[in-house]
Amino acid sequence: MKTNDKPNSINQNETQFNSIPVHSTATLIKASVAASAIAAIVLITAILPAEYNIDPTGIGKALGLTQIAEAASVIPDVEVSGSETVFAFGQTAPVNSKEIANAPSVGEIAQARQTPGVRSDTVKINIPAGKGLEYKLLMDEFVHLKYEWSTGGEELYFDFHGEPKGDTTGYFESFSITTSDKVKGSLTTPFAGAHGWYWKNKTDSPITVTLSTTGDYTIKG
Repeated sequence: MKTNDKPNSINQNETQFNSIPVHSTATLIKASVAASAIAAIVLITAILPAEYNIDPTGIGKALGLTQIAEAASVIPDVEVSGSETVFAFGQTAPVNSKEIANAPSVGEIAQARQTPGVRSDTVKINIPAGKGLEYKLLMDEFVHLKYEWSTGGEELYFDFHGEPKGDTTGYFESFSITTSDKVKGSLTTPFAGAHGWYWKNKTDSPITVTLSTTGDYTIKG
């Protein structure tokens, strides 16, 4: 025989649903007001003293929270080398600058480089049309080289590089790779070996490179 009675499981769900408390609007408003009041108290007594050193109640100072903000506002004493300008984190102006005692002057550095082996040379190197050519100097480690070359207007692809002394793997380190008709610069060699230029003439006419160098080296050619 059929019956209209609902299954027991449905009755149980209705019983559980009816047992869930439903808060009134007044209760929700009271809870919101209480939460806002607690947040305001935390803001005034903890966050403002610790983050901004603002302590209207004195509680932040008593708890040591204002010391956190004071420590964050102190500009660190940054030591710098030479006349280098240093910007502390978050600063737009240099915070400190001082000279290192006994640091050599530019003139003293230049004088130290005038070793007996220092020489100056100017050579003219012909790069055939459509060909590449290398010109190298043999130098020790940490030797200073000043150089300048130009073609008079015709651009050349070049690779300024160094090859470590005694290396048999074919390794080389490039210092500058680009295309130009003139370059002026200096190099302190990172290792002993052959240092120089590879020029590539991609035109249909020969190009002459005028190269001037100053340093302690031996011309390998």
